[in-house]
Amino acid sequence: MFRVLAKMEVVPGQCEVFRENILKLAPQTKAYPGCLSYEVLQSTENENIFWMCETWEDEKCFQEHFSADFTKEFEASLEGVAAKDVEPYICKVIY
Repeated sequence: MFRVLAKMEVVPGQCEVFRENILKLAPQTKAYPGCLSYEVLQSTENENIFWMCETWEDEKCFQEHFSADFTKEFEASLEGVAAKDVEPYICKVIY
């Protein structure tokens, strides 16, 4: 199993644009072969911080989803919306 926590910080005032785009991406990612779970969280302390919590069968499936058209469209939608690059954290389950 392959787990990723991806932190995204958006430009103040762009939360709704990001939410619209991530809500299009999420079900498509969740349906992608090898994706076991996909959640999007928004910080309660800073509305401009979002987390994507992803579980994949393996790293290969995770990497392959970046070549999907819907992922490319989402990445393009970040222009002017993302305050900085996505910060991915690869994790292992300890409990």
